[in-house]
Amino acid sequence: MTRFQALDVQESIHVPATRVWFLLTDWVAAPKWMPGVDSMEAEQLTTTPGTVLDYRSGEHERQLVITELEDGQSITLATGSGDVSVLYSYELSEGSGQTTVRLLVSVEAAAELEDEVGELLAAIADSESGTLKALRIYAEAAP
Repeated sequence: MTRFQALDVQESIHVPATRVWFLLTDWVAAPKWMPGVDSMEAEQLTTTPGTVLDYRSGEHERQLVITELEDGQSITLATGSGDVSVLYSYELSEGSGQTTVRLLVSVEAAAELEDEVGELLAAIADSESGTLKALRIYAEAAP
């Protein structure tokens, strides 16, 4: 498997990191800021590596799995299996009363698919480019 970067963006949110983390990992509220997600829920009560998140996007039911977690600081969600997987990594850092959130989206693909990954990377970058702005707007307005 080869990893290709689709997107690397960051956004400053004028909310403490503990609150941003809470909102980021409130899976039921994800549709309020996560593009294309109509509903989401965790199959377990805890947010730990291996937790499966079921979500609906239009007519499609899909899953994300928490693959990496540093509580309060970073989380990686993965979807797909076999020849192609997409990873969404969120990293939080706090300073001067605000939180900087970085989103890295990458695609892992089997070597024989490397020539076909370009269109997927472009589509992901296009669809996810506003994710952190939407999270900022949601976090700064949330009660």
